[in-house]
Amino acid sequence: MGKRKKVTTRDIAEALEISQSTVSMILSGKPNVSFTEDTILRVKEAARKMGYQKSSAKTAKKEKALADSIIVICPKLSGGYYSMMLHSIMKQAKKYHYTVFTVTTFREAEAEDCYLDMLEKSRLAGVISLYPVSKIQKMNALSRQVPVISVGDKPAACKFDSVELDSKKPGYLIGNHLISLGHTHITYISTPIRQKEIGRLHRLEGVKMSFQDHGYPLDQIEILYQTQSAFEQYPTEHAEYQNAYDLTLKALKQKTPSTAFVGNNDIAAFGIMGALADQGFKIPSDYSVCGFDNIALASMPQISLTTVEHASVQKGEEAVDMIYRKNSQSQSNGQPNYIIRLEYEPQLIVRGSTGRCKDR
Repeated sequence: MGKRKKVTTRDIAEALEISQSTVSMILSGKPNVSFTEDTILRVKEAARKMGYQKSSAKTAKKEKALADSIIVICPKLSGGYYSMMLHSIMKQAKKYHYTVFTVTTFREAEAEDCYLDMLEKSRLAGVISLYPVSKIQKMNALSRQVPVISVGDKPAACKFDSVELDSKKPGYLIGNHLISLGHTHITYISTPIRQKEIGRLHRLEGVKMSFQDHGYPLDQIEILYQTQSAFEQYPTEHAEYQNAYDLTLKALKQKTPSTAFVGNNDIAAFGIMGALADQGFKIPSDYSVCGFDNIALASMPQISLTTVEHASVQKGEEAVDMIYRKNSQSQSNGQPNYIIRLEYEPQLIVRGSTGRCKDR
């Protein structure tokens, strides 16, 4: 006779059609969480009938560590924006006694596959994705086991919670600001623009919408970006800066009619500023420069970058709060499922890198 399979908290969760984290917290007697008496009784009765046995103290300690852990899926840690958001997640997680682990994918579908397969077999407090992953169906499946939160632009096929930003809105704010200063020819410089890069596409789309609404033709927006293979030749930690630096030099060499440059994020904007300065141009008297994200360096007086604040710190905190609330709530059979969608409005931060358009 074959060895009998050990009953797990996942088996009980599937039988009762509730979350695995709920079962784990009830059977482990986790403090500071509340469930209905009916839910507690159902879980304990199912555990008894199915022959559930608690793990050894050593195994239980390891399982508890995972059950109190949040996994953050991040494309990279360099650049300022993601590290800023990760710090806010870690700080908020500490309030709930969660630990945080980060996995980086470099936006590669194969890496997403690998990590999601691993997470599917783990007992976790929750998962936070800081960018729109390619493997949406796997994320949807994972969200039926643990709280999954998407931060940023959310793909339409997602069926899990999100702290959203509509990146067309920041693009529109930047476009309006530059037009108000008399800039009607601009150069938009970006890292590779691909279909799956929703945020990059939306930011550019927002700038275009602004030009259209003011009656300016779209061919007055020059769009420059490298191919993915060319971009990957740069060292990872300097790629966004160097990409923007090189593309700015290209635009200047081609005698661009633009009077303003827009980087697809703040690091790209720094690259633009570096190239302009090295060519002897003054900002903003010769060219205006804008970015997105409002990372800490953007406010330094030597940089003073006009950019868009979209609540990066608050989005990280809110993602952790969502995980805690979902893990703490009662999840009886009679309670309907729901998806939380929270959207932050962006805010234009005007600093010294933009000014009135100068006649050429």
